[in-house]
Amino acid sequence: MEKLKESLRKVLDKLKSMKLGTKIALGVSLVAFIGAMIFLGVYMKSNKYGLLFSNLDPGDAKVVTEKLKEKKVDTDIRGNSIYVPKDMVDGLRLELTSEMSNGSKGYELLDQGNSFGMTDDEFKVKKQRMLQGEIEKTIKSFPQIQSARVHLTPAQDSVFVKDSKPGKAAVYLQLKQGEKLEVEQVKAIVSLVSGATQNIPKESVEVIDDKMNLLSRDIFDEAAIATGALDKNRQAELEYESKLEKAVLSMLEPVIGNGKVKVKVNSDLDFDAVQKTVTTPDPNKVPVSESSSRETNSSAGGRVGQSPVDNNMNNTIADANGNTTSSKEETKTNYEVGKTEVKTITAPGEVRRLTASVVVDGNLDPRTEESVKDLVANAIGYKADRGDGISVVGMTFDPTLKDNAKKELEDMEKQAAQQKKMKLYRTIGIALTALLAVIVLMIVLRKGRKKDDEEELGGLDVVIGDNVAPKETVEFAPIEFEVNDERTHIEKEIKKYASEKPDQVIDIVKSWIAEDER
Repeated sequence: MEKLKESLRKVLDKLKSMKLGTKIALGVSLVAFIGAMIFLGVYMKSNKYGLLFSNLDPGDAKVVTEKLKEKKVDTDIRGNSIYVPKDMVDGLRLELTSEMSNGSKGYELLDQGNSFGMTDDEFKVKKQRMLQGEIEKTIKSFPQIQSARVHLTPAQDSVFVKDSKPGKAAVYLQLKQGEKLEVEQVKAIVSLVSGATQNIPKESVEVIDDKMNLLSRDIFDEAAIATGALDKNRQAELEYESKLEKAVLSMLEPVIGNGKVKVKVNSDLDFDAVQKTVTTPDPNKVPVSESSSRETNSSAGGRVGQSPVDNNMNNTIADANGNTTSSKEETKTNYEVGKTEVKTITAPGEVRRLTASVVVDGNLDPRTEESVKDLVANAIGYKADRGDGISVVGMTFDPTLKDNAKKELEDMEKQAAQQKKMKLYRTIGIALTALLAVIVLMIVLRKGRKKDDEEELGGLDVVIGDNVAPKETVEFAPIEFEVNDERTHIEKEIKKYASEKPDQVIDIVKSWIAEDER
């Protein structure tokens, strides 16, 4: 303990004996060194942890934190995110996923507690909660859904049909960022809820999103469906027009110049499905039916004639010679004119008419204008018999809007580059300051140690040799921090190189940081 106090006293005495400039330099070096250590600690801590889970349901977050405490895992909680050491992320994620219900509990409600002594009303409530939870889990498994809640109103059964009331259901959806549900997808969710429950028709299921939009509005109304079909048809026309515009631009811009051509295409598409039957007569005769009959009667004594009234009445007619002979042969063939039938079903989306308008920056001579028209006609599939039209005009563009947009883009790029450079410069400054602080501290300690050694040697001379002439007072030159040695020379060259080629120094520091992260 005494040795420690003596060492502290010596350090304090050395600090008091230092000059003001030396004290200031030592203080700045110490502060820089502490700052560098803090920065290094924060940087190492940020790279130590990896994200385990984020945006968890409060119930699941509680389960995860309790499990991590039981396993004595080092945990860092930042807002609604849970971080653990990077080498444990994958294993813990696989292990804890089965413990989470994602905020919805289904069949596990039946596993919790004992049903002995449970009343019918309590069982019905638990069954309803179970059904709601299972439907929620299924809806949450869809890729567009972030979270979901389902509320069911059971149907009221009665022995009288007129007193029975169907059930109802309400579904709340929180969509993921940038996702949107189409009408068919909303119908699928409605069908899921209606099919998973008993006596809840599709018309009684309402779907609401997190922006308070009623997604199930009029999805089973025929008029609304027709309106939706018109919207889809218009959207298809817009997509087709955009496709043609891009095709024309991709062909003209390399020749005329980027930003010097504006193209607008209007289309009229036929979305009616048409079935057409064409019958073509064939001049060749085609036999349809053919009949043939032959009748021959011969009798030696006479021909017997039978009456249709009474089969027992026979009539015999004798010829002059006593022999009767009769013969009859008939052939009949029916012909029909041949024909060929062709049925053609036209798919929806046939082009009725196309019009294209092209504006070129500058004046166009008639030859160039005609060439542009030919190129556009080939690009959009121009047909004169369909009534298509192409208009090409040369006009001078107003550069104000373009210049403003270009200036804003350049300012944004400069600001982003400046922020990136400032971040790198800050990192370089902290690293260089820490390095300089260590160098200055080493120099100061070396100077102090050298001074102590000289004082001890001087004291020994005085005590041991009485007859020795008094030693002359040694005057020490002020400490120069710019010591001309190899290390100082290297430091000066590094600073000079950094000031002359800052971009290369930034690339070197980037590679260092990337190696540290790996």
